[in-house]
Amino acid sequence: MSPQEAKTLIENHLQYLEAIPLETANYQAAIAQMTALNLPGGGIFDALIAQAALKVAADQILTLNPRHFTRLDAAIAQITVVPHTNLN
Repeated sequence: MSPQEAKTLIENHLQYLEAIPLETANYQAAIAQMTALNLPGGGIFDALIAQAALKVAADQILTLNPRHFTRLDAAIAQITVVPHTNLN
């Protein structure tokens, strides 16, 4: 998906999205997780998304890159789902 397609998708679905504010403890947990797993810098965004999902007890994290989340921990792996797509 191109950045423009992602932008359009998000803009068209903003009414269905809810911002989840993270607290200091959430950031600390994400950083600790990255350190413990020895993951490089860009993975922090996945860890922060995971923290937001845990904070609200989300049922699912939808992603086209499941490994980015399943590598974090068992609780996140359990709710990580690849959506069915029709990209043709």
